[in-house]
Amino acid sequence: MTTTLTTPAKTNSATEAASSSPNARGEAVFLTAETYTLTARQVVLALAAHLARFGDTLGVAVVDPLCAIDAVMRFDGADLTGWTTGRSPVDVAAVRARAEAIARDYFGRQFPAVPW
Repeated sequence: MTTTLTTPAKTNSATEAASSSPNARGEAVFLTAETYTLTARQVVLALAAHLARFGDTLGVAVVDPLCAIDAVMRFDGADLTGWTTGRSPVDVAAVRARAEAIARDYFGRQFPAVPW
């Protein structure tokens, strides 16, 4: 599997302010793989999908986060929000927060903050 990390571009704050809820459309691509590209938000959601299904197995010693992202994109049909069904907003926020922490640990300082 070949992936490429790109440096995210700055977003237009006027465009963000006009949007009532943040989403990945219009955000800079953060991760490029052979068959898909993901923004930082989509990376977090893919990691969250893995966490919701398998628990906190993400760590290079157990499951490499990049492999988990790739598995979600290939085998779940890139459904990045289906895991939220039936979960409370507090649970969803907790899973997303853990997924973002994993992404920051894995990708380092170049991983941008994701406004939710």
